[in-house]
Amino acid sequence: MKLFTSAVLGAVSAVALLAASTSAFAKDEITPQEKKLIEAAKKEGQVTLINPIFQEKTAENFQAAFRKRYGLGEEFKFNNLRKGTGATIAQVQQEIKAGKFTVDAHIVNAPGFFDEAAKRGAWLELDSGQWKHHEKLVKKAGQYSNYPYVVTPLAYTFQPIWNASCPGMENVSINSYEDALSPSLKGKTIMSDLTKSATYTNTSIALSRAGVLKLDDLWAKSKAQEPAIEFRTEAKRQMVIACERPVDMWNITGRVLQAEQADPTLKGKLKFGVYKDGQVMLGNQLAVLNGAPNPNAGKLLVEFMLTTEGADAYVADEVLYTFREGYTPPEVARPYMFDLEKTKLVGMEDWVSAQQEFKAVREKWQTYFQ
Repeated sequence: MKLFTSAVLGAVSAVALLAASTSAFAKDEITPQEKKLIEAAKKEGQVTLINPIFQEKTAENFQAAFRKRYGLGEEFKFNNLRKGTGATIAQVQQEIKAGKFTVDAHIVNAPGFFDEAAKRGAWLELDSGQWKHHEKLVKKAGQYSNYPYVVTPLAYTFQPIWNASCPGMENVSINSYEDALSPSLKGKTIMSDLTKSATYTNTSIALSRAGVLKLDDLWAKSKAQEPAIEFRTEAKRQMVIACERPVDMWNITGRVLQAEQADPTLKGKLKFGVYKDGQVMLGNQLAVLNGAPNPNAGKLLVEFMLTTEGADAYVADEVLYTFREGYTPPEVARPYMFDLEKTKLVGMEDWVSAQQEFKAVREKWQTYFQ
């Protein structure tokens, strides 16, 4: 039998003390897997997440909560690299091909990409103590995951938003695709650009596969409205606020919250609905790159995003949906969220094969809008 030296016992005691000091602040118990990563992550000193979601305010709150849960200290940096959905994938693909890495973790809605990258050994194997709290709801919502390489901690969904203070919008109510595609909204709508977004494309395919809509009907009715074509949710929201195009069929209610926080006079003017036809849940996959400059911090970041504290850090500002069982959203976000248990949710049995339809779907979309 090997005996522990006093130095080893001292190190073990230090880790135990660290776990006790951090868990005193934690909403969820710090797991053995997390404890193994904390000291190594502190030595690495930083972590970079490439994503299309987190705004600056969210990143600041996320960094503070991440540091606090694990006692990482004020010197530890959370680098938030935000780009469009396609641009995040393109950069990660380039880094994988070159074997030179600047980012540690990647989160985006792109099941086909994550699946193919996993087959090529592009992701580090995870040992998660938090993922078990998500698996049930991820499966129930029809989302893709591929543990131990890829987890799906969160989702967003596109809902209709409109500005009730714009001319002719006082009595508008949108809670179905029939409402959103009404001829009465001619000249007032926005069509999301599928060619620049995997999430808009996945939403289209999911609606089609679920039998909610025929895409030709969707696009023909939308074209008849003479919509503006736009990509980013913030840009579309601004068009709605300015009454340039007071209706956006696919936006995120978190953008409504953010607009009201920036300008309280918008409260009550910006409205949003829930599609009774079905809300497509766009689960965002998360993985750590095999070759990441900060692999331990990357793995710890994954664990954090699966905790209640992690969820609070992005739900409060972005109004995203976590798949963690028993989760209660922060009070500020609740009015902008629907009940996952009471809403018709649309997923897909096979998100990976949907990737194979992207080219054909986008080309067909272009025959209507370009």
